[in-house]
Amino acid sequence: MNKTININLGGVFFHIDEIAYQKLKSYLDSIRRSLSDDPKGRDEIITDIESRIGELLADKVKDVRQVINQEDIDEVIEVMGKPEDYMVDDEIFNDDGYSTYSRKRHK
Repeated sequence: MNKTININLGGVFFHIDEIAYQKLKSYLDSIRRSLSDDPKGRDEIITDIESRIGELLADKVKDVRQVINQEDIDEVIEVMGKPEDYMVDDEIFNDDGYSTYSRKRHK
């Protein structure tokens, strides 16, 4: 018998077993660590990811009393990708890099 936890993902209420909850929490924490240091931007991205996970899980739930299990979380992670996939290279947004590229292009 597994303990269940009630969670809210993207405005949708779910029952999830404790093992699946720990896996989902670990996954979201890993994504949070892989994102930039800007708290506002990071929180917005995490909110969007949680909403998408909520949508995917809602598609799996056939009955409001159904409990999300570890297999469901594994399938969601497979769709969403690994936390490393969310790493952002800050140099992409560096104005100096853009200026250098622009100058070279005009020569």
